[in-house]
Amino acid sequence: MSDEQRIADVIGAHLERSDLEPILFAGAGVSMRAGLPDWKGLLKDLANGIRGASPLMATVMAENIARGKLTKAAEFWGLVDEIPRGERLGRLKSILSAYDAGGLRSLASLPFRACLTTNFDRALLDAFAVARGAAPVDYKLGDRSFSQAVWDRQFYVERVHGCVEDAENIVLSDRQFDALLQNDPYVELLTRAFTNKAVLFLGFSFYDPAIRHVFEVLDKRFGAASLGRHVAIVPRGTNEFLQKAARLNIAVVEYDSAGSHDVLWNAIGDAAKAATRNVKVTAGVTPKLAPLAPTKRYLAACYARAQISSDLTPLSEIVLEGVISAAVQDAAPKALAAHEIGESVRGSIGLRGADITRGIEIALKSLVESGLVRKHKAPGVKGYKFAWAAKTNGGTSLDEAMLALAKHVLDRAYVQEGWRPKDQAVHDVVVAFMENVVQHRGWDLGAAFAANRPPDSVDVPQILFESGGSRLSAFDRERLGRTIDSLFVRPTPEEATILAELGRVSFALELAFQAPRSTLFHRSTLPKKVYLDANVVMPAIIEGHPNQHLYTQAIHRLKDAAAKSGSPCQIIIYYGYLNEITSHRRAALDAAAHAGGEFEAAARSDVLFHGATNVNVFTGAYIRGLETGGTEDFSAFVQRVAPYRLEAELRRYLHDQGFIVVEGVKDPTYVALYSLLERANAKKLVNGKAPILLEHDALQLRLLESDRATGERSLFVTADRRLYDDVSDKAFVHLRDSMISHVGLLQLIDLMVGLNADKRQVGALLWSNTVSDRAQKIRSHLVAEALEQYDAALTMGMHQIVEAHADRIVRELERSRTDLDTQSIRKRVDAFRTLGHLESGFFKNMREAMEKIESERR
Repeated sequence: MSDEQRIADVIGAHLERSDLEPILFAGAGVSMRAGLPDWKGLLKDLANGIRGASPLMATVMAENIARGKLTKAAEFWGLVDEIPRGERLGRLKSILSAYDAGGLRSLASLPFRACLTTNFDRALLDAFAVARGAAPVDYKLGDRSFSQAVWDRQFYVERVHGCVEDAENIVLSDRQFDALLQNDPYVELLTRAFTNKAVLFLGFSFYDPAIRHVFEVLDKRFGAASLGRHVAIVPRGTNEFLQKAARLNIAVVEYDSAGSHDVLWNAIGDAAKAATRNVKVTAGVTPKLAPLAPTKRYLAACYARAQISSDLTPLSEIVLEGVISAAVQDAAPKALAAHEIGESVRGSIGLRGADITRGIEIALKSLVESGLVRKHKAPGVKGYKFAWAAKTNGGTSLDEAMLALAKHVLDRAYVQEGWRPKDQAVHDVVVAFMENVVQHRGWDLGAAFAANRPPDSVDVPQILFESGGSRLSAFDRERLGRTIDSLFVRPTPEEATILAELGRVSFALELAFQAPRSTLFHRSTLPKKVYLDANVVMPAIIEGHPNQHLYTQAIHRLKDAAAKSGSPCQIIIYYGYLNEITSHRRAALDAAAHAGGEFEAAARSDVLFHGATNVNVFTGAYIRGLETGGTEDFSAFVQRVAPYRLEAELRRYLHDQGFIVVEGVKDPTYVALYSLLERANAKKLVNGKAPILLEHDALQLRLLESDRATGERSLFVTADRRLYDDVSDKAFVHLRDSMISHVGLLQLIDLMVGLNADKRQVGALLWSNTVSDRAQKIRSHLVAEALEQYDAALTMGMHQIVEAHADRIVRELERSRTDLDTQSIRKRVDAFRTLGHLESGFFKNMREAMEKIESERR
């Protein structure tokens, strides 16, 4: 077989490994195809560029290049003083910007799931943009988003050693390469790719110091990969490359490089033609999760550990114990020595060394004490061996939890839709959906946590499609989607508890696989200061709010853990946010006075429609209080739970609750931050912030910037997703690292020290979902209204009445321009009063139907 055919076959086989998400790792040889120089050529050009001003340094560079010490030559280039650094970098940019990406088109058309490259230029980005019809997501070392690539499901290119656009920070010298060893996102990126993906190395050679460094990192932090996972295509004669690849279990395919590597590129062209016949590649399409995603086999073990662990057990410990117990179970009935378990952990999450060894010892001790693992001495073995004890753990298994949720969905379909599916395909789709949605949610929660933003809603239609929903009729798919939506929007206590455990475990497991070292071992990162936004403070201090206990428990856990670590944590509120809290209070009282006797009914309807955590905090707490036996009117309730009218009174109240209130400083940094937020706010067509709110945010961010300058670890907790997006200016984008969502704070505490909180409240936050379709929201609301008033057994025909009235109500709301989602509390009350009037016909029909059913029963 010719080299060309052999290479084409190897590439084709690599791309078929969809279970491992095949990725391309491209070196300098790929850019050479676009007309750019290799490492030697680049450094020679740089040496020639300084020769006129610094002939001695140019000569030293040339000597090092001749001896193959390319990174040493780059070190000397960085030391040239005779030419301004900006001018030297301009020369580097000029060299790397002159290319023709057309030669890479066949490579770019291959259906890789992602591309990593040690190259600095944009040739691959341009080639992929043309081949795929859309520009790939661009990640590069030095950007704040660099570590987010591991969470991206779209096709992306990641330039792991820097980019020509930011030439100041590209990695050329030994010193810069050595610094990368301390860069956790960089190390974890390489480890994740080497652990969980199938990597095709292309364009590397003996002369490429970048791949030498990559191999050094992989060897030190990970070690050899499993056989058959990765492959490198290299020209013959790259002996040192072959040795390093063999050490790491990378299969090597050699070819004759004569004729400008024509054999290689012809083979790539053949593989591209074959791939085009089988796969349509589109950059903008989000691929489904692989059916054998690496975390799936560990989810059951981690869920089992969570079921029997204390509420105060950190999630990081639960996940490590789950991964270890999965390894011991897989080996049963054979027993494993500690070092064999360590090797299994290394192969799954990519960790080895003293930290993980100690972690395994602690986890095994816990597993033995719980009776799940048995340890014993074995002849000729140093230390103990560990075997699965084959005892039940007393908790609900993952399969049982999934089947329970699937049954709940089918029961809901009967109650809400009057539909009891007879087709086995519907049952199969529901079960598959529950398995897939847990995995998706873990990924989404991990991605949001890593990006310091609140998680998005569950994408029910997409996951339903991936779970075989396309096999169902459009009508069945639509009503199944509505039923599943209701599971996440209004779960029962039992459903919320199951969802909470599944959400916690799947999140922590995904995070451990994507960023294992920082997830499992960076416990020293407890903050010294935690600032709370008004939208976080209010639920925490208002008695009766659904999330009050959750937030207060989280704050107490954080403060206790920080105190035990010897570094107390302060919970701080910027003074300006007190104005927002008192304004919120006044607005709630004003809305109640405006509605008069209709306030309670409108408020109940608002809470039922949006959920108690998505309305005015005083309204949500009040209605919840009424549901649990409260009898006082709204004004008396507010006076009791919020005994303050002025900011000075609120300040004293917060101080008594253990919070610290601080002032802000209006200095040039504040002015720059306010200007940044003002520009971002001006671009918003709707729901822009008032100037006073921008001022509060700018002063809060100024406090974060001050802490950063003094080296204090601080976090700002906010549920305001837009504020995070608005801090995009290069001068302040680093502040995003100190911002975290309200959900993220709870996840952080749960990971690091454990969270003793109501599982239903945790589940509601982790699976928080919104329905965008107005008609569907009205249908869901009418169903909830009916179930509030009538027993489920009496409402089997409810769906017909709902369908008859939902569209009419939507049309009337649109005709009257009634906005049920308005941010104005007074307008919100008016909107739900209008909805109540429109619902009168629905309740009349429901009452008649119920009376008929009851009379027939008699």
